[in-house]
Amino acid sequence: MYLKNYSSIFLVGAAAIFSACGGGKSKQQGMMGPMRATVVPYTVQPASYTVVEKFPATLIANNIVEIRADVTGFLDAIKAPDGSRVGKGQVLYQIEKSRYTAALNQSAASVSQAQADLALKQRDFERYNNLLQHDAISKQTVDQAHTALLTAQANLEAARAAVARASTDVNHSTIKAPVSGKIGIVQIKVGDIVNAGQTVINTIVNEDPMYVDFDVPQYRMQEFLGLKSRPGDFKFFLQFTNGERYSSAGTILTINNIVDPSTGTVKVRLQFPNKEGLLTSGMSLVVLMQYATSANQLAIPAKAIVQNLSETSVMLLTKDNVIQQKGIIPGAVTDTMLIVNGGLNAGDRIVVEGLQKVRPGDTVNIAGATPPAGAGQAPAPSGK
Repeated sequence: MYLKNYSSIFLVGAAAIFSACGGGKSKQQGMMGPMRATVVPYTVQPASYTVVEKFPATLIANNIVEIRADVTGFLDAIKAPDGSRVGKGQVLYQIEKSRYTAALNQSAASVSQAQADLALKQRDFERYNNLLQHDAISKQTVDQAHTALLTAQANLEAARAAVARASTDVNHSTIKAPVSGKIGIVQIKVGDIVNAGQTVINTIVNEDPMYVDFDVPQYRMQEFLGLKSRPGDFKFFLQFTNGERYSSAGTILTINNIVDPSTGTVKVRLQFPNKEGLLTSGMSLVVLMQYATSANQLAIPAKAIVQNLSETSVMLLTKDNVIQQKGIIPGAVTDTMLIVNGGLNAGDRIVVEGLQKVRPGDTVNIAGATPPAGAGQAPAPSGK
């Protein structure tokens, strides 16, 4: 009987203790309130940064000339090997010219004939004119002689023009380089017919200096126009696909005066020296634009940005550690920092770590700082 009573007392006591413990935990959680996230802030401060912007670019020779013949005929000889460098005026190809030489000789004979006829007409006119002075011949005869003289003079000029034309054909049957540069691969073979003004025999490109074209957004057009007056502040380099840089720096040559309506961009053209021939027209490389910002430029760690489809923003901390989402105007990225062109002020605090744990309106704890009482921490024991 006594054992039964002691068992009942033990069960009731245990239940009371369990109930007291449970009630205490619930009361403690209610006093703590909702748990606050802990974040790492970054204080925005002005400084000077070295920025390197990258733009996809295409290389273009400064002069590209298609070699076409000015006369029709069979290709008789190739004087310059494919891929060689040629100078302006160097003989490249020879068109068969026997017909043009014959035409030149015939024209020259016509000149001699016209000269002899002119001499005869000149003597006739002088003789008839003397007879007219003595009234020994009619004036009409003299006028006819004068007309014949003028016709002979015109015939001589026409014959001389034919000689010049035939001489040009003979000269143009020898095709010379119109510019200096590198010649490509010949498109026809010896014996093929060449049609005047139609057949492309080869192409010459001049690649020193080399032109480099890239596109920038239209809102940066005025910025790039201003760069031409500040050549020392901005440097341009080329980067190959393997990551290596071209040894020489480039300069701005021109900026296009129209905006491409399909892309909303403006074309910028640089020029680079290419004496070693390492740059080839048609190559796709990357332009690196390097410059230093002003001493009061603002920048933030790139990992702090929140990117949506139409907006770039950051999580701003108020003085009470409340989260506010703030849109910014992003600039270039330099190392791990993002240049900020608007939206933030010096002294602003932004969240750089813990972004995934916070939302606008949340009150947060700052890593390394002593949280205020009630900020997600249990109250100190009362000592009772």
